[in-house]
Amino acid sequence: MRLVGYLWALPVTLLGLLLALAARLTGGAVRCRNGIVEVSGGLIGRLLRGSRVHRGGAALTLGHVILARDAECLARSRAHELHHVRQFERWGPLLLPVYWTVGAWLWCRGYHPYLDHPLEPPVE
Repeated sequence: MRLVGYLWALPVTLLGLLLALAARLTGGAVRCRNGIVEVSGGLIGRLLRGSRVHRGGAALTLGHVILARDAECLARSRAHELHHVRQFERWGPLLLPVYWTVGAWLWCRGYHPYLDHPLEPPVE
């Protein structure tokens, strides 16, 4: 069944791998850990730091690729991001539009699109 999860998430994983390549070419670190590609620093680090336009974040997941601002952010958010890897194995490429649609609906209803999102794992 694990192979099916990898194949179902593959379209999004390919996008993550392109970003991993961009990170590596700009000085970031890329490694494989338990079948998941982990990326930190480089271009990804700069994008995740945020700007005046967007808030940024510590890490994000695209399929079987975890992209983090730096090694410390990766270590701190690994368990959280692995939850999203499992979601991509279940939802495949449908996860992104579902996640964004629910987030927009929450925002329109006055809720926080991230903190109140049902697809975000509970904070431990």
